[in-house]
Amino acid sequence: MGLLEKAGQLQDEGTKKPEKKAKPKPEKKVKKQRPSARSKKKQKVVDELDEFEVKERVVKTLPDEYQLAKKPARFARSLVDFIVTYGAFVGLFGTYLFIDGDFTYLWIVSIAIMLFNMIGMPIMTRRTVGNYASLTKYVNHKGNPPIFLHQTFKSLTVLFILTGLGLILSAGLGKSGGLNSVNLGIGAAVLCIPLSDWVVAKIRHETRQGLWDSMFFAYMVSHTRSTDDDSTGFFGRLESSGDWLKDKGWLGSEEEGNDD
Repeated sequence: MGLLEKAGQLQDEGTKKPEKKAKPKPEKKVKKQRPSARSKKKQKVVDELDEFEVKERVVKTLPDEYQLAKKPARFARSLVDFIVTYGAFVGLFGTYLFIDGDFTYLWIVSIAIMLFNMIGMPIMTRRTVGNYASLTKYVNHKGNPPIFLHQTFKSLTVLFILTGLGLILSAGLGKSGGLNSVNLGIGAAVLCIPLSDWVVAKIRHETRQGLWDSMFFAYMVSHTRSTDDDSTGFFGRLESSGDWLKDKGWLGSEEEGNDD
């Protein structure tokens, strides 16, 4: 019986079906989220900022090797430039008011002298006749002369004042005998330019920079003649006039400070 039972058990085991192996469940694919246009733009800006090199800010001050021009020298420059630029024109205008005549050629000569000192000299030498006579010049924070427009705009100060005052005085000569508001407004606006120049010069009194000096980062400094300067030409004669004023003491002494 024992053998028969064992044989029956073996037969039963042979007839049993093999158990099915469970199939592995497929893994779910995770969808990758595409970056939005806003995030792409933000990342691009961040990358550009990372590559951007921050340049060190340059302090635009007067170089140490230069010395600011003294008050007498600055006054001499202003006076000489006024005489050269506007002397002939103002004198001729006064003559024209009292004498009736043909001054065409004199007008041309006076305007030519004015334009020469306002535009021609700054283009050629970056200096005016007043700079030569007062032994001064203008330099920027790099020690180079500023663009010629700096001197041109500075020379227009007197013209702005005369034009503004003329328009304001003519505002009372309206057609109906009333006030000409147009001339008054334009005249006041023109006068604001030299007024702004004066205000800026008072604020920046330590460096004596006015409106145009501040815009062009220019400083008026003392000029020393070099040994190779031409002393026979036109500009050499102008330099010699500066030496004459210096010998007379009209440009300030060496020991005098720059305080006003």
